[in-house]
Amino acid sequence: MRFILHALLLTLMVTCGTLSVSQGYVRTRTKASCRPLRWAQSCIFIQPDAELARDDMPADAVQNAIQGAIQSWNERLTPSSFLHLYYLQPTDSREANQTDRLGFIKFRFERWCRPAKDATSSPICFDPSATAVTTVTFLNKPTEPDLDGQIVDTDIDCNAVGFRFVDGTLPLPTGDKRPVVDLWNVLTHELGHVQGLDHTCSLDSGFLSSCVTDHKGAAVPSCTDLDGKRRASQDAETAYEAAMYPSSVAGDYTRRIPTADDLSGVIITHPASADPQICNFPAVAKGCQVVVPSATPLGSAHLWALLCTLCLPLLSLVRAYRRRCDSP
Repeated sequence: MRFILHALLLTLMVTCGTLSVSQGYVRTRTKASCRPLRWAQSCIFIQPDAELARDDMPADAVQNAIQGAIQSWNERLTPSSFLHLYYLQPTDSREANQTDRLGFIKFRFERWCRPAKDATSSPICFDPSATAVTTVTFLNKPTEPDLDGQIVDTDIDCNAVGFRFVDGTLPLPTGDKRPVVDLWNVLTHELGHVQGLDHTCSLDSGFLSSCVTDHKGAAVPSCTDLDGKRRASQDAETAYEAAMYPSSVAGDYTRRIPTADDLSGVIITHPASADPQICNFPAVAKGCQVVVPSATPLGSAHLWALLCTLCLPLLSLVRAYRRRCDSP
C-alpha cells in the first residue's frame, strides 16, 4: 500500500496480489484517522480509454467485460446501497487524471508506468507482478470528519505489458509468453477498490498499519496464513472466496461475481437509507453516452433527471490509494 500526499488530497495506489486471516470484508481507510474511504455522491462514472486491449481481445469483448463487471456489482447492491456504477462509452485516448472525477480505465502496452506529467517529474512505474492498479484519490482532512476519507477520483491501470487479458470462459490462447488473466475477473476486483474495499488478506509480509483491519477490528492476515487456514476456518474460506482476495490463477473467472462479504463492505458505508442524491457528471467526459448495464436502481429516478439536466450544459461546453492485483 503506497500513499502519496498532495495538499489536502491523498492518493492511494491499491495493488492486487496475495494476503494473516481476515474475518470479513476490509475497508480501505485513511492512514492518519483510520476512517473508511467513502463516496459522498450516488454515481460513479467509469470510462475506458479508446485504445482498449489492442490485439489481445476484440474491442467489443473488452467493453462487454467492463460492463459485465459493472453489472455484477450493480445488480447485487441494488436496492441495499445508494452507490451505482455507470458506464461511459470510450470517446478518445488520453492519460488518466487524478483530479477529473472520472473513473478512467487505461491499458498499458509499452511500459507498465504512468508517464511523467512534465519535464520536472518522473514516470510512476508499478510492480511488474501486478495485473492492474487502482488509484483512489480522497480528501485527507483528519480534523474534519465530514470530509476526511471522501473519495473524489479513481483510475484503473491494466498491465497489458506483463499479462494478456482474455475471456477466461473461452479456450485460453497459447504461444504468448505473458500469463493470461480473465479481464472481467480483474475488473470486478478493481471496481471493489473503486468503491472503497481493500484486500481480504495482505500481500505485504512486513509491518501493516493498525488501521488495516477487517470489519470486526481483527488484524488483516497475510495471504500465506489465510491460504493455510481456509480449509479449517469458515472465516478464512469466506475471505479466500471473496472478489477482494488479491490473487488468481491463469484464466480463472470464478471471482467475476462479488460475494455477500464483498457486498456487505460496500453497503455498510453506503446504505440506501443515507443516499445523498448527488450525481456529479465529470466535466471531462464528452457528450452524454451513459450506458447502464443493469436496471435502474429502485428509487433512483432523481438520478436520471439529474443526469439529463447535467448533460445539456455539458454538450454546449463541448461544442464551444493504488492497489495491485497479482496473478501467479
